Amino acid sequence: MLKHKSFILVYVKITKKGDILAVELIKTGVPGLDQVLKGGLRKNSTILITGAPGTGKTLLALQFIYYGAKDYNENGIFISTEESLEVLNQSARNLGMDLTSMADKGKIFFIQKPIATLKGGIFSIKGLLDAIKKNNIKRVALDSLIFFEYLYPRFNGNRMEFRRQVLIFMQQMKKAGTTFLAVSEKYVTDFDRLTYDMMDFVFEGFIVLSRIRKGSYFERVLTVAKVRGQDHSLDVYPITIGNEGLKILFDQTPFSLVEKEEGFNK
Repeated sequence: MLKHKSFILVYVKITKKGDILAVELIKTGVPGLDQVLKGGLRKNSTILITGAPGTGKTLLALQFIYYGAKDYNENGIFISTEESLEVLNQSARNLGMDLTSMADKGKIFFIQKPIATLKGGIFSIKGLLDAIKKNNIKRVALDSLIFFEYLYPRFNGNRMEFRRQVLIFMQQMKKAGTTFLAVSEKYVTDFDRLTYDMMDFVFEGFIVLSRIRKGSYFERVLTVAKVRGQDHSLDVYPITIGNEGLKILFDQTPFSLVEKEEGFNK
Protein backbone atom coordinates (compact mmCIF):
# COMPACT_ATOMS: atom_id res chain seq x y z
CA MET A 1 0.00 0.00 0.00
CA LEU A 2 1.43 3.38 -1.09
CA LYS A 3 0.33 6.41 0.94
CA HIS A 4 0.22 10.06 -0.18
CA LYS A 5 -1.26 13.21 1.36
CA SER A 6 -4.36 13.10 -0.84
CA PHE A 7 -4.68 9.49 -1.91
CA ILE A 8 -3.76 5.88 -1.16
CA LEU A 9 -2.85 3.18 -3.66
CA VAL A 10 -4.21 -0.21 -2.66
CA TYR A 11 -3.07 -3.25 -4.62
CA VAL A 12 -5.77 -5.85 -5.20
CA LYS A 13 -5.58 -9.28 -6.83
CA ILE A 14 -8.12 -9.45 -9.65
CA THR A 15 -7.37 -12.69 -11.52
CA LYS A 16 -6.76 -16.30 -10.65
CA LYS A 17 -3.24 -15.92 -11.99
CA GLY A 18 -2.51 -13.35 -9.32
CA ASP A 19 -2.30 -10.26 -11.54
CA ILE A 20 -2.29 -7.03 -9.51
CA LEU A 21 -4.34 -3.89 -10.12
CA ALA A 22 -3.64 -0.63 -8.30
CA VAL A 23 -6.82 0.96 -6.94
CA GLU A 24 -6.43 4.63 -6.10
CA LEU A 25 -8.41 5.76 -3.06
CA ILE A 26 -9.05 9.46 -2.45
CA LYS A 27 -9.62 10.92 1.00
CA THR A 28 -13.18 12.04 1.65
CA GLY A 29 -12.54 15.10 3.82
CA VAL A 30 -15.05 13.76 6.36
CA PRO A 31 -13.37 12.91 9.70
CA GLY A 32 -13.69 9.21 10.47
CA LEU A 33 -15.17 8.18 7.11
CA ASP A 34 -11.84 7.19 5.58
CA GLN A 35 -11.30 4.78 8.47
CA VAL A 36 -14.72 3.22 7.86
CA LEU A 37 -13.85 2.93 4.16
CA LYS A 38 -10.41 1.49 4.99
CA GLY A 39 -8.54 4.24 3.20
CA GLY A 40 -11.06 6.40 1.37
CA LEU A 41 -13.24 6.28 -1.75
CA ARG A 42 -12.13 4.75 -5.00
CA LYS A 43 -11.16 7.52 -7.38
CA ASN A 44 -13.65 8.14 -10.23
CA SER A 45 -16.40 6.15 -8.48
CA THR A 46 -20.10 7.01 -8.04
CA ILE A 47 -21.46 7.15 -4.49
CA LEU A 48 -25.03 7.51 -3.20
CA ILE A 49 -25.59 9.09 0.22
CA THR A 50 -29.09 8.31 1.42
CA GLY A 51 -31.09 8.65 4.61
CA ALA A 52 -33.85 10.41 6.49
CA PRO A 53 -34.10 14.23 6.80
CA GLY A 54 -31.78 15.75 9.39
CA THR A 55 -29.20 12.97 9.36
CA GLY A 56 -26.38 15.00 7.75
CA LYS A 57 -26.55 13.99 4.07
CA THR A 58 -26.12 17.46 2.58
CA LEU A 59 -23.40 18.31 5.10
CA LEU A 60 -21.44 15.16 4.24
CA ALA A 61 -21.64 16.01 0.52
CA LEU A 62 -20.60 19.60 1.18
CA GLN A 63 -17.58 18.53 3.26
CA PHE A 64 -16.58 16.12 0.49
CA ILE A 65 -16.38 19.08 -1.92
CA TYR A 66 -15.00 21.72 0.46
CA TYR A 67 -12.24 19.73 2.14
CA GLY A 68 -11.43 17.91 -1.07
CA ALA A 69 -10.45 21.28 -2.51
CA LYS A 70 -8.99 22.82 0.64
CA ASP A 71 -6.92 19.92 1.96
CA TYR A 72 -6.33 17.69 -1.05
CA ASN A 73 -6.19 20.13 -3.98
CA GLU A 74 -9.13 18.51 -5.79
CA ASN A 75 -11.38 21.20 -7.22
CA GLY A 76 -15.09 20.52 -6.89
CA ILE A 77 -18.58 21.45 -8.06
CA PHE A 78 -21.60 21.37 -5.72
CA ILE A 79 -24.99 21.26 -7.47
CA SER A 80 -27.81 22.37 -5.18
CA THR A 81 -31.46 21.82 -6.04
CA GLU A 82 -33.03 22.32 -2.62
CA GLU A 83 -30.97 24.82 -0.59
CA SER A 84 -30.14 28.32 -1.78
CA LEU A 85 -26.46 29.23 -1.94
CA GLU A 86 -27.03 31.84 0.76
CA VAL A 87 -28.42 29.24 3.16
CA LEU A 88 -25.63 26.80 2.33
CA ASN A 89 -22.98 29.45 2.90
CA GLN A 90 -24.41 30.50 6.26
CA SER A 91 -24.80 26.92 7.45
CA ALA A 92 -21.28 26.09 6.32
CA ARG A 93 -19.80 29.05 8.21
CA ASN A 94 -21.43 27.81 11.41
CA LEU A 95 -19.69 24.46 10.84
CA GLY A 96 -16.19 25.75 10.11
CA MET A 97 -16.30 26.04 6.30
CA ASP A 98 -15.63 29.29 4.43
CA LEU A 99 -17.24 28.52 1.08
CA THR A 100 -16.87 32.06 -0.24
CA SER A 101 -13.11 32.04 0.26
CA MET A 102 -12.67 28.76 -1.60
CA ALA A 103 -15.01 29.90 -4.37
CA ASP A 104 -13.06 33.16 -4.77
CA LYS A 105 -9.88 31.10 -5.20
CA GLY A 106 -11.49 29.09 -7.99
CA LYS A 107 -11.30 25.87 -6.00
CA ILE A 108 -15.02 25.15 -5.62
CA PHE A 109 -17.99 26.12 -7.79
CA PHE A 110 -21.71 26.16 -7.06
CA ILE A 111 -24.59 25.52 -9.43
CA GLN A 112 -28.02 26.39 -8.09
CA LYS A 113 -31.00 24.77 -9.85
CA PRO A 114 -34.12 25.23 -7.70
CA ILE A 115 -36.83 22.59 -8.15
CA ALA A 116 -39.49 25.30 -8.33
CA THR A 117 -38.01 26.77 -11.52
CA LEU A 118 -37.61 23.54 -13.50
CA LYS A 119 -38.82 23.77 -17.09
CA GLY A 120 -36.77 21.16 -18.90
CA GLY A 121 -33.54 19.19 -18.81
CA ILE A 122 -31.20 19.18 -15.86
CA PHE A 123 -28.92 21.80 -17.38
CA SER A 124 -26.49 21.89 -20.25
CA ILE A 125 -24.44 18.72 -19.83
CA LYS A 126 -21.99 20.14 -22.35
CA GLY A 127 -21.72 23.31 -20.29
CA LEU A 128 -21.09 21.31 -17.13
CA LEU A 129 -18.49 19.13 -18.85
CA ASP A 130 -16.77 22.22 -20.25
CA ALA A 131 -16.66 23.70 -16.73
CA ILE A 132 -15.20 20.46 -15.36
CA LYS A 133 -12.45 20.45 -17.96
CA LYS A 134 -11.74 24.19 -17.76
CA ASN A 135 -11.49 24.27 -13.97
CA ASN A 136 -9.77 20.89 -13.46
CA ILE A 137 -12.73 19.56 -11.47
CA LYS A 138 -12.13 16.24 -9.70
CA ARG A 139 -15.20 16.03 -7.44
CA VAL A 140 -18.90 16.63 -8.17
CA ALA A 141 -21.75 16.46 -5.64
CA LEU A 142 -25.47 16.61 -6.48
CA ASP A 143 -27.97 17.49 -3.74
CA SER A 144 -30.21 15.78 -4.59
CA LEU A 145 -31.58 13.06 -6.91
CA ILE A 146 -35.06 14.48 -6.35
CA PHE A 147 -34.09 16.79 -9.22
CA PHE A 148 -34.37 13.86 -11.64
CA GLU A 149 -37.61 12.71 -10.01
CA TYR A 150 -39.24 16.04 -10.82
CA LEU A 151 -38.05 15.82 -14.42
CA TYR A 152 -38.86 12.13 -14.84
CA PRO A 153 -41.58 11.15 -12.30
CA ARG A 154 -41.61 7.46 -11.40
CA PHE A 155 -45.10 6.80 -12.70
CA ASN A 156 -46.93 6.60 -16.02
CA GLY A 157 -44.13 4.47 -17.47
CA ASN A 158 -41.37 6.93 -16.50
CA ARG A 159 -39.72 4.69 -13.89
CA MET A 160 -37.09 3.32 -16.27
CA GLU A 161 -36.59 6.72 -17.90
CA PHE A 162 -35.73 8.18 -14.49
CA ARG A 163 -33.12 5.45 -13.98
CA ARG A 164 -31.78 5.87 -17.53
CA GLN A 165 -31.29 9.61 -17.13
CA VAL A 166 -29.46 9.18 -13.81
CA LEU A 167 -27.23 6.52 -15.41
CA ILE A 168 -26.43 8.82 -18.34
CA PHE A 169 -25.46 11.59 -15.94
CA MET A 170 -23.30 9.22 -13.88
CA GLN A 171 -21.53 7.96 -17.00
CA GLN A 172 -20.79 11.53 -18.08
CA MET A 173 -19.27 12.28 -14.68
CA LYS A 174 -17.08 9.16 -14.89
CA LYS A 175 -15.93 9.99 -18.42
CA ALA A 176 -15.01 13.46 -17.19
CA GLY A 177 -12.70 11.86 -14.61
CA THR A 178 -14.62 13.01 -11.53
CA THR A 179 -15.63 11.22 -8.34
CA PHE A 180 -19.40 11.73 -8.19
CA LEU A 181 -21.44 11.83 -4.99
CA ALA A 182 -25.25 12.16 -4.99
CA VAL A 183 -27.74 12.63 -2.15
CA SER A 184 -31.17 10.99 -1.95
CA GLU A 185 -34.01 10.56 0.55
CA LYS A 186 -34.87 7.21 2.12
CA TYR A 187 -38.15 6.93 4.01
CA VAL A 188 -37.44 3.70 5.89
CA THR A 189 -34.04 3.91 7.60
CA ASP A 190 -34.49 1.43 10.43
CA PHE A 191 -31.61 -0.94 9.76
CA ASP A 192 -33.78 -3.90 10.79
CA ARG A 193 -36.47 -2.97 8.23
CA LEU A 194 -34.34 -1.31 5.55
CA THR A 195 -35.84 -1.45 2.06
CA TYR A 196 -33.90 -0.80 -1.14
CA ASP A 197 -34.73 1.41 -4.09
CA MET A 198 -33.61 0.60 -7.63
CA MET A 199 -31.12 3.49 -7.51
CA ASP A 200 -29.37 1.91 -4.53
CA PHE A 201 -28.09 -0.79 -6.89
CA VAL A 202 -27.00 1.56 -9.67
CA PHE A 203 -24.33 3.48 -7.76
CA GLU A 204 -21.00 1.85 -7.03
CA GLY A 205 -21.12 3.01 -3.42
CA PHE A 206 -24.08 3.19 -1.06
CA ILE A 207 -23.87 4.93 2.34
CA VAL A 208 -26.87 5.11 4.69
CA LEU A 209 -27.40 7.72 7.40
CA SER A 210 -30.10 7.15 9.99
CA ARG A 211 -31.32 7.91 13.51
CA ILE A 212 -31.65 5.35 16.29
CA ARG A 213 -33.67 6.03 19.42
CA LYS A 214 -31.71 6.37 22.66
CA GLY A 215 -34.17 6.86 25.49
CA SER A 216 -35.87 10.22 25.00
CA TYR A 217 -33.72 11.33 22.04
CA PHE A 218 -32.29 10.03 18.78
CA GLU A 219 -28.67 9.28 17.87
CA ARG A 220 -27.38 9.85 14.34
CA VAL A 221 -25.57 6.87 12.82
CA LEU A 222 -23.91 5.83 9.56
CA THR A 223 -23.18 2.56 7.81
CA VAL A 224 -21.52 1.79 4.47
CA ALA A 225 -23.77 -0.76 2.75
CA LYS A 226 -21.48 -1.27 -0.23
CA VAL A 227 -18.55 0.15 -2.17
CA ARG A 228 -17.97 -1.90 -5.27
CA GLY A 229 -14.41 -3.04 -5.79
CA GLN A 230 -12.97 -2.25 -2.36
CA ASP A 231 -13.05 -3.50 1.21
CA HIS A 232 -14.84 -1.51 3.91
CA SER A 233 -16.38 -1.88 7.34
CA LEU A 234 -20.01 -3.01 7.62
CA ASP A 235 -20.45 -1.79 11.19
CA VAL A 236 -22.81 0.98 12.33
CA TYR A 237 -21.07 4.11 13.64
CA PRO A 238 -22.32 7.14 15.61
CA ILE A 239 -22.20 10.58 13.99
CA THR A 240 -21.69 13.95 15.63
CA ILE A 241 -22.42 17.36 14.09
CA GLY A 242 -20.79 20.35 15.77
CA ASN A 243 -18.73 23.48 15.17
CA GLU A 244 -16.27 21.52 13.06
CA GLY A 245 -18.90 19.81 10.94
CA LEU A 246 -19.87 16.17 10.65
CA LYS A 247 -17.64 13.49 12.16
CA ILE A 248 -17.94 9.70 12.20
CA LEU A 249 -16.84 8.19 15.51
CA PHE A 250 -15.23 5.18 13.86
CA ASP A 251 -13.82 3.81 17.12
CA GLN A 252 -17.17 3.75 18.94
CA THR A 253 -20.39 1.72 18.91
CA PRO A 254 -23.67 3.68 19.05
CA PHE A 255 -25.00 3.72 22.62
CA SER A 256 -28.48 3.05 21.29
CA LEU A 257 -27.35 -0.18 19.64
CA VAL A 258 -25.54 -1.28 22.81
CA GLU A 259 -28.71 -0.73 24.83
CA LYS A 260 -30.79 -2.59 22.23
CA GLU A 261 -28.41 -5.55 22.25
CA GLU A 262 -28.36 -5.63 26.05
CA GLY A 263 -32.16 -5.67 26.01
CA PHE A 264 -32.16 -8.74 23.74
CA ASN A 265 -29.77 -10.55 26.06
CA LYS A 266 -31.86 -10.03 29.21
